[in-house]
Amino acid sequence: MNSENKLGKGQRVMTFIHIILGGIFFCLFQVFFLPIFGGTLNIGNITGMIFCAVMLFVTWGNKYFTKITDMLKANTAGKVIVYGVYILFILGIIYVSFVTSLLISADKMPPQKDCTVIVLGCQVRGERPSRMLYDRIKSAAVFLEKNPDVPCIVTGGKGDDEHLSEADCMYNELVKLGIDPNRIYREDKAVNTIENIEFSKQIIDENGFSYNTAVVTDVFHEYRASKLVKDAGLVFGSVPADCVWYLFPTFYVREVIAVTASFAGLA
Repeated sequence: MNSENKLGKGQRVMTFIHIILGGIFFCLFQVFFLPIFGGTLNIGNITGMIFCAVMLFVTWGNKYFTKITDMLKANTAGKVIVYGVYILFILGIIYVSFVTSLLISADKMPPQKDCTVIVLGCQVRGERPSRMLYDRIKSAAVFLEKNPDVPCIVTGGKGDDEHLSEADCMYNELVKLGIDPNRIYREDKAVNTIENIEFSKQIIDENGFSYNTAVVTDVFHEYRASKLVKDAGLVFGSVPADCVWYLFPTFYVREVIAVTASFAGLA
């Protein structure tokens, strides 16, 4: 009887844990889904929604998940599949933790006092900055106010759906925030982060600016930016911009995928 009571108690505890975990993944699914209403749909929130949906099945649909795994484990091939998935899941957690540590370490690299600010571009909506771009602009403005002697390069070309270049948009907003326009140099041809850095270096060379950089971009984007800055022969420093909470998970996942692609030589 005692063993049956213990078994029943253990099952209730596990059920409670599954309900709690399922609730967490359900809420996280909503967070990945929310940016779609603002026009953001990319590999980050698609991957996040798929992962959350799978974990919801594992937790809230645990009875059916257990039946499927028990059926698979009835033969050798099925066991290989089940335990292989378990191992891949654990390795995936370890890998994502490793990439996260790289993102954090790059974020913690402050720029030197004698530096050149480089603000990386992001989407412009019409003639106004997107939320993420405006957060970068605000962070750049704060840094420039604290360091009145450093020049600033705003970088980013004009997309097909944008009314003006990302560089021009940032220039306009920084001037509105009180930054001297004579300190701001526009690089308005780049279409990706690699060109952002390459073309910014040309401006640095043309004007004799410091090779020490203060790169303004989102906290999770600083690592890839640091690699490109170093590849260009510049010295990296980080000025991370805040990211609104409901966009952070989407772009964090996208960045982990982008870093993975760069490791594989695909980006």
